[in-house]
Amino acid sequence: MIFPEQVTIRDVTLRDGLQNESVFVETEQKIEKVKEIIAAGFKRIEVTSFVHPKWVPTMQDADELGQRLPIILGVEYEALVPNKRGLDRFLQSNFHSAVLFLSASTAHNQANVNKSTEESLEEVTELIAITNKEGRKTVGAISTAFVCPFSGEVPYEEVEKVAEALVNSGVNELGLGDTIGKATPRQIYEYSSRILEKFPDVPLSLHLHDTYGYGLANVMAGIQAGVRLFDVAQAGLGGCPYAPGSPGNIQASKVVQLLEKQNINTGLDIDQILKLDIEFPKLLGSSKVLTKTV
Repeated sequence: MIFPEQVTIRDVTLRDGLQNESVFVETEQKIEKVKEIIAAGFKRIEVTSFVHPKWVPTMQDADELGQRLPIILGVEYEALVPNKRGLDRFLQSNFHSAVLFLSASTAHNQANVNKSTEESLEEVTELIAITNKEGRKTVGAISTAFVCPFSGEVPYEEVEKVAEALVNSGVNELGLGDTIGKATPRQIYEYSSRILEKFPDVPLSLHLHDTYGYGLANVMAGIQAGVRLFDVAQAGLGGCPYAPGSPGNIQASKVVQLLEKQNINTGLDIDQILKLDIEFPKLLGSSKVLTKTV
């Protein structure tokens, strides 16, 4: 087995962790949580999404966050960008990286953004070109890269086709998402290995959910395949509103403990992360319930 000296952990709590919640966490509280996440040692933080607030009201303060996040040397902020309008907003912000996403499964892509995967590919490749021209980093996030909630297991060839189009468009980083947590360690290993072999010069991340308890095993499978960047959420929060059965990102504290016990350095403070395990659920419990009119 392979045990690298170090891996990078990206925090996605404030975006993927909160997007599916029925409450709105105030902007000031989010900024405070960003500071606490940074204090725990995280250098890459996915903060929000420039989606229309009608569809995901928990992300309604994306523009304000993009102006008010603390500027700290070595810390990179990322935001999800769904379309050209979202990119226009992103480019007016201080975010470092645009996470441009689409699904390998057309059924999920249709449910998520009301477009086929091919239609989304055309749009995303254009957004990559614009973002790169503006000097910002681009991350190509491929959702349902393993299993789709509507059509089942996604053939590897469909994933590679999307990845190749993104790479050819100049994307800086690829990400594979186990959107509903049904991928097995073997599937994680095989898909990740083949993507890394096909595109050796493009960094690859894994976005895993722990819906069925496979999360930590899938982290280790990814490491064996050569992946060195993983997404986590504090307290295991998260889920996609357009993917039934998706709740539960892999929990930051469990991932860090697993890796550090194997002498795989994460650069993170486990004591601070364990505090966040407690604080985030409390924060949600004290936040304002969203109404359908937002």
